[in-house]
Amino acid sequence: MGIFMFHNVFGPVPSRRLGRSLGVNVVPLKYCNFNCIYCQLGRTKHVINDLRMFYPPEDIIRELEIAVRTRDYDYLTFIGDGEPTLYAGLGKLIQWARDNQDKPLAILTNGAKLIDENVRAWLSELDVVKVSTDAGSERTFRLINRPPHRDITFDKFIEGIERFREVFSGQIWTEVMLVHGVNDNEDEIERIGDALSRYRPDRVYMMVPTRPPAEPWVKPPTSDVLMNLARVLSRYVNSDRIFIIDYIERGGVSYR
Repeated sequence: MGIFMFHNVFGPVPSRRLGRSLGVNVVPLKYCNFNCIYCQLGRTKHVINDLRMFYPPEDIIRELEIAVRTRDYDYLTFIGDGEPTLYAGLGKLIQWARDNQDKPLAILTNGAKLIDENVRAWLSELDVVKVSTDAGSERTFRLINRPPHRDITFDKFIEGIERFREVFSGQIWTEVMLVHGVNDNEDEIERIGDALSRYRPDRVYMMVPTRPPAEPWVKPPTSDVLMNLARVLSRYVNSDRIFIIDYIERGGVSYR
């Protein structure tokens, strides 16, 4: 039936992780609490860490009412052209989706707002929460994710995901974006592995930048480096939960 697109709801679009994903974009370009060096949307233009009502939830719900009746999809996925957990109406949308359609619900988030009890409550209604863990130390966290707010520290970031793990009955998936010369060494992967062991993700996707990044000097590590780092990570996460998403042309492979 083709791709459906209103202002906020689009798809379904093919996803390597979520099959046919019906997307709900709840944050305009580019409101975020990170400024990641690899972001395909470019540098963060609007640095915020407070919740805002970017769009009337009722407008998005009107689009969803049509989409869930007319589209064939595998997941309903909340995303943003920034960080979706900064949207003050997110909880209302999640509850509507839980009550009015029967497909699993997911969100793609950096995870920094999980330190907020209200955000944890909203996301606890989902089936899959994808977070990012690109660093295992404060220094690398500030090098690669560059959170502009000084109150977003690496320890608080991991603590928020840990607290969420305690109350969440669904699956937590994490992405580890590896950048040459920044976090693609064994020592940092050991530290990332230690951080992951604290919140026990159900899947770990090891990624490399494949689209034009925010910073032009960002380069991917080689495939050999990726495989070696996957072996290091398997000391902390069961190898059957580690997936390598290498260059787009080669697609994804499961590490065993």
